[in-house]
Amino acid sequence: MQLLSIAILALSVLVQTQGYRPKEDRSLIAEVGNATNQHITAQPCSSNATDFKNCYLTSTNAKDYPWGSPEIRYSAAGDPWGVHLTGPYADGRTYLVSWYTGGPTIMRNPTQPNTSALVTYASVQAAPSAAAPSGENRTFPGSIITYLRLYSDTALQNFSYLSPYIHHVVLANLTPSTTYNYQVSARDGNLAGNYSFTTLPLLAHGAPSPYPLRIGIMGDVGQTRNSSVTRDHMLSNSPQVVIHVGDNSYADNYHASNPNLYKLGGTNQQRWDSFSVLWEPLFSKAPVLNIPGNHEIESMGIKSSISLTTTSWSFPSNFPFQSYAARFPVPGSTAATFGNITASMYYSTVLGGVATLISFNNYIAFHPGSPQYKWAIKEFQKVDRTKTPWLFVQYHTSTYHTYTNHYKSMECFMSIWEDIFYRYGVDLVFNGHVHAYERTHPVYKYRRDNCAPIYVTVGDGGNIEGLYRNFVDGISSTKATYCEGFTASGQSPATLYYTNPGGWSSAGPRPDNCSTVTFQPASGVAGGPPVMCLNNTNPLLGFCQSSQPDWSALRDPSFGHAILDLLSNTTARFRWFKNLVGTKVAVDDVVLERQASCQNRRHRSRYLSSSS
Repeated sequence: MQLLSIAILALSVLVQTQGYRPKEDRSLIAEVGNATNQHITAQPCSSNATDFKNCYLTSTNAKDYPWGSPEIRYSAAGDPWGVHLTGPYADGRTYLVSWYTGGPTIMRNPTQPNTSALVTYASVQAAPSAAAPSGENRTFPGSIITYLRLYSDTALQNFSYLSPYIHHVVLANLTPSTTYNYQVSARDGNLAGNYSFTTLPLLAHGAPSPYPLRIGIMGDVGQTRNSSVTRDHMLSNSPQVVIHVGDNSYADNYHASNPNLYKLGGTNQQRWDSFSVLWEPLFSKAPVLNIPGNHEIESMGIKSSISLTTTSWSFPSNFPFQSYAARFPVPGSTAATFGNITASMYYSTVLGGVATLISFNNYIAFHPGSPQYKWAIKEFQKVDRTKTPWLFVQYHTSTYHTYTNHYKSMECFMSIWEDIFYRYGVDLVFNGHVHAYERTHPVYKYRRDNCAPIYVTVGDGGNIEGLYRNFVDGISSTKATYCEGFTASGQSPATLYYTNPGGWSSAGPRPDNCSTVTFQPASGVAGGPPVMCLNNTNPLLGFCQSSQPDWSALRDPSFGHAILDLLSNTTARFRWFKNLVGTKVAVDDVVLERQASCQNRRHRSRYLSSSS
């Protein structure tokens, strides 16, 4: 009977790894040339290294700019600062410009002003063009909001924070593929500053091709000197739009009393202000598509609750994600929703009329029946691949990676969403959270599958917490792999599988019946059995592989950013640039080609009901 039970458990694990697959022809060459067989792991650099393309530093300076440094300083006199763009909205023509005036108030029980009657403006000017022969000169009105971080923790109440004035102006119905110079209101109402950005192309009848379309991708950026290198390198690569996969300022690493005190205790909101200054050179020039990560929750010292049944958030009763929502409204936001936390948790938009981006928040409920689940299914159902042939997904926590930090912390999420990504033919999934870089081959249920998404971890933007350098298959000081030392609540993953399947770490609210431990057969490129194995299974099933898995293409614990060039409806070029190397040479460079034989990437999919 015991052997039969073990056999049934082993069979259930194999079913998990195989998963559901629609019965369709799915042969596809997703990676062109030698990239198909690529399996690269960066090695530690030698002490006298001069070429850093294939190695990583074992120590880096990951300290934030000290408070008051010129790189993060702003004027509280009323001039605009922290200018940043969001977009495009789903219509492809609308963008949002946001900025700050004045400075914050930090004290016990500050009074929040009524800004509902205040009006702000942004003015855009474009030179004459074929689309607009007489040029454009338009002024748009907008809104001013503030937010109040009111501490309920008595030890922090003297450090409650009232934000500067936050200005939001919707720039509606701009002309595609047009460079606009723009100015924004100072506090006295006069237009100030000299900024510019170029709207994305838009596929429409009679319009020129939207290709090539260049998308920047980065995450976990923070405000260190490494962050500013990432910023400058991204700028030099001239993206038309930037996807940022969450974890912005890392303000929650600082005590509320002092923006230089790197210590938990509330969160120092002034570090959001300095972050906005540091990133203005990029964010004011290329529109950003942001999402919340764990460092945007900021629940310490305030009234905050996130659970499976929480469906809305607002000040003063329950206000996690408060600063993020006030500062970075999502595409589609209007004056009625600026600062609305619930409205800022997830969104979908279209890039250049050819690429759909669906953006999740994996830190709020994502299970069937939840508002986010119902919304996302409707968004997938709306995608028509004959109109938007590219389909991307972003959420913060990395799913497929091989680093020890946060390893397999998304197994519950993926048990719900991986089949959906596969059925709807998602091309690429962008994640952060893991402070390193890793790109996979197309992978489904831990097996290579050329019709599955490629997963990209870009949590390497430069933040103060530094890089994660240990791979699960790396050898630790105990002469065993790091994986073999894994425990949770004193139990190994192999024990948890039998005694507490939900006992491994899990990002976001987890349903009770959602397992967090999975095991797979051997797939290490160096051969050999997996590690941290279940007992008496055939084939042998392990929690980790003993070497880089065959689904992992390239992994490197270094700071950097990625560039995705969409070249046509079927071809793209993906590159990753390492800060240590610069922008002349991409450390990871792969051409992706999609062929029509993958049915999940050809037509509108109707596999799922949004009512479940």
